[in-house]
Amino acid sequence: MNGTLVTLKKELMSYFYSPVSYLIAVLFYLWRGFEVSALAQTFSTYQLDQDLFPSACYGLTSTFFMVLLVPGVLTMRCFAEERRSGSIEMLMTAPLRDFEVVLGKWLAAVAFYSLLWLPSVVLLWALTMPQFLGADLAFGPVFSAYIGMFLLSAMLLAFGCFASSLTDNLLLAAIVAILFNLGLLKLPDMLRNELGELATGYYADQWITKLDVMGNFAQWWARGLVDTSQVWFYAGGTMFVLFLTALSFSARRVA
Repeated sequence: MNGTLVTLKKELMSYFYSPVSYLIAVLFYLWRGFEVSALAQTFSTYQLDQDLFPSACYGLTSTFFMVLLVPGVLTMRCFAEERRSGSIEMLMTAPLRDFEVVLGKWLAAVAFYSLLWLPSVVLLWALTMPQFLGADLAFGPVFSAYIGMFLLSAMLLAFGCFASSLTDNLLLAAIVAILFNLGLLKLPDMLRNELGELATGYYADQWITKLDVMGNFAQWWARGLVDTSQVWFYAGGTMFVLFLTALSFSARRVA
């Protein structure tokens, strides 16, 4: 685990020194700030149920942006930059196990990604003040929704690390990860359309339902409900992709 901690600290510091990380943060919060402000005005003007406000925040375009694009951009340099610059040779000769390197890089990406989301909780809390919505928002759904977002993002970041381990081209690594994220979001609807009546069968329906991450998020996590089968799905998917990443890194060592 010492190797994991060393890699985690090194990678986390690289995120804080990277201008791309700050550019993502600035764009995200400018965009989200305008969206949340407009949403708050809509709720105030039409006297909508304020308990629904936190859930409505997750349907904003900035949320889709963070899920679809940011994981691939954050992780594109994890291994691709090391291979492009030649520093991966030093990494492979260091007294570190392959899985420690992979786990440390992934944990650093998860930690920084979580920090990007953290101020959005403060933003929701600020809206409870009298000069804004001035109401007690239901933070139970907020908490469960952030758990669901964290689990989904952890799996997407794991795939981003895997995509980065396959190439020394940063742009290609980002594009592959973004295409995977888009496919994961759109695949359930595509399968239902292609399979037709076969999609209504028990086993097909169960598999498609598990893959429908956005549908499950709206049905469970955003409503304050935790589906343990979804927790295991995300955890299992994350561990499987990290295993593939470790194999890819090991293959580079053997080569």
